[in-house]
Amino acid sequence: MKLWGYMVEKVEESKFDFYKNKLFQQLVWGIFVFLVLALLITIDFLPDRVDLEVGQVSDNDIKAPKTIKYIDHKRTEELKEEAADAVSKVYEEDVTVLREIKKEVNHFFALVKDFRKRDSKLEIRVSNIKARTKLRLAREDYTYLLKLKLEKINNLKEDILAILVKYLTRGVKSDYLAQVKEQMKREVSKIGRSRQYNQLVKNITQQTIEPNLILDLRETRKRKERAKERIKPVKRTIHKGEIIIRHGRVVTEKDVQKLKLLGLRDPKVDYSNIIGYSVIILIMLGVIIIYIYQYHRQVLNNMSQLYLLGLLPIIILLLARLANYLPTNYPSFLVPIAAASILVAVLVDTDIAIIFTVGLSFLVAIVSDETIADIAVAMISGISGIYSVTKLSQRSDLVRAGFIVGGASSLTIFAFLLTNPVLELVSFLKIVPLGIINGVVVAIITNGLLPYVENIFGITSPVKLLELSNPNHPLLKRLLVKAPGTYHHSIIVGNLAEAAADTVEADSLLARVGAYYHDIGKIKRSYFFIENQIGDENPHDKLSPNLSTLIITSHVKDGVEMANNYKLPEVIVDIIKQHHGESLVSYFYQEAAYDDKYENVDESEFRYPGPRPQTKEAALIMLADTVEAAVRSNIAVQSNPDKLEKFVTDLIKAKLNSGQLDESDLTLKDLDKIASSFVNILKGIFHNRIEYPDNIAQQFKEGEAKNDSSN
Repeated sequence: MKLWGYMVEKVEESKFDFYKNKLFQQLVWGIFVFLVLALLITIDFLPDRVDLEVGQVSDNDIKAPKTIKYIDHKRTEELKEEAADAVSKVYEEDVTVLREIKKEVNHFFALVKDFRKRDSKLEIRVSNIKARTKLRLAREDYTYLLKLKLEKINNLKEDILAILVKYLTRGVKSDYLAQVKEQMKREVSKIGRSRQYNQLVKNITQQTIEPNLILDLRETRKRKERAKERIKPVKRTIHKGEIIIRHGRVVTEKDVQKLKLLGLRDPKVDYSNIIGYSVIILIMLGVIIIYIYQYHRQVLNNMSQLYLLGLLPIIILLLARLANYLPTNYPSFLVPIAAASILVAVLVDTDIAIIFTVGLSFLVAIVSDETIADIAVAMISGISGIYSVTKLSQRSDLVRAGFIVGGASSLTIFAFLLTNPVLELVSFLKIVPLGIINGVVVAIITNGLLPYVENIFGITSPVKLLELSNPNHPLLKRLLVKAPGTYHHSIIVGNLAEAAADTVEADSLLARVGAYYHDIGKIKRSYFFIENQIGDENPHDKLSPNLSTLIITSHVKDGVEMANNYKLPEVIVDIIKQHHGESLVSYFYQEAAYDDKYENVDESEFRYPGPRPQTKEAALIMLADTVEAAVRSNIAVQSNPDKLEKFVTDLIKAKLNSGQLDESDLTLKDLDKIASSFVNILKGIFHNRIEYPDNIAQQFKEGEAKNDSSN
């Protein structure tokens, strides 16, 4: 219901210009992906007419689009089973069984009679009997026997032996023992004695009866197999992909018959399979979409990521189609599913990558027409690839991920091959290396495609962000040289934003890198910003407040231009645009408002152009930027922890009250965590230091000299 409400809300937002609406774009892309996937999977079930007559020469190879058995295979099997069932089972009689059973029964009752006469305690006599017989009876049974009169004991033994001899004389077959025991139970109930008496007869006969006609499985199986062999085999099978008519061969009547059986002479659309597989695809896509909506809703609003999530399975299924033409019986083992899994994990989200891999593994198995082993290999290779890039720090880690994928795939393939005892060592040596080849292909694809995918879809990977965080990046080096104060300020803002991001579940790496570049626009006019000024001269003293404001606020526009010139990712550009939001340049606004020289001061002329921060990371950088600059300029709060905490809290509250955080995802609880994080970092930066005396160097030298002389 929530998902439906979300869709209705999006539609209501834009009844006009629907083609520009994000929901419309999402629906169109989703339908397109579904149709392409359905086509790739069900293309074998579309009609493909072959107009060949007897005597014609085939212009190309004709392959079977599906597997069929065109002779009455079912009837053939029925005939074989009937012939096998008609064969009588072969039994071998064991003449020692009756003798041994009698011996056991007589031995048991001899024990009972012997211990019946003794004067020892009942429990001791029962224990002794139990220790000397194989029979296992209840304690009340032994008590009953030891108290029973001798005559009744003899009657009991005779009744038991009579039943056992009766059935063993008839012959007890090894595979009918359970039925014989049931018959004996019914016969015992007819003896007409007391309940406990009958129960003893039943317990002892059930425990002692054994089959004396042993089924000779080997001989019986031989006779059944000989009976089956007399039935002439009529089974005929055409396998999917099998060449029915080769190029350049003259078509025979038999060939035409095969074409008819395959439905190629009078083709019909296999609607049942097409609908079935389409529903399967729809279910898998639905599960993934609902999962993303429930747990990663921000991905639905990122069309670049949605395009990537839709395009990757299409590419993988195309590769699976091509793999079917490779000279191997296991083409799915070569499909680089792990490459798609790794790209999704690096560029979108690890959790989404896992569920994406599971669904894609099943789709590839359907295309390859393979078994559970192929699904398992695909799934394990993909998930191992995802786990291997969870701490991606450089592009060479992708090569390591490829080797991990290759090892996991090979091990899985080897394990499944062990379950097939028919395969020989040569087959192992041919099939297991397919997993290693898959891993190498995955490493090549991910390393080669990642930069292009980042540029095409505008998605920034952690690897790209780590590269941008390198101090040797040309733009950061320019910032260090042209605006050293701003560079130092940006580093501290990065530390503040990164620490705060960890507390509110934001992207800490993006927050740090965004902070490094948020003020690069100050390179153009660095001397107009206080952190880069040396001495008491301030160029703003000679300018009007309006002009000063224009210069100050223009560093955002200049920063965006520089970022675009250096091809920085869009997420960094957005942070540069949003890190001041629509904040008021209060110093110059107040100067103009309270100076009689300026009339009709318009507040909007003293604000940054915006937009306001749209993400947690942009909002964190705005707050860190404000807090760092304010605390650095206020010496009074730097050495007082209580004042520092209140000062930081007031600064954050001011941004909240001015509406600058309204469009970010930060909550009030998040703001408390951010304030605490900022205060902890700032305490470390502005902690009290020990004041050393002026002659400390001289004292150190004298101390060293004394130590040298004593040594």
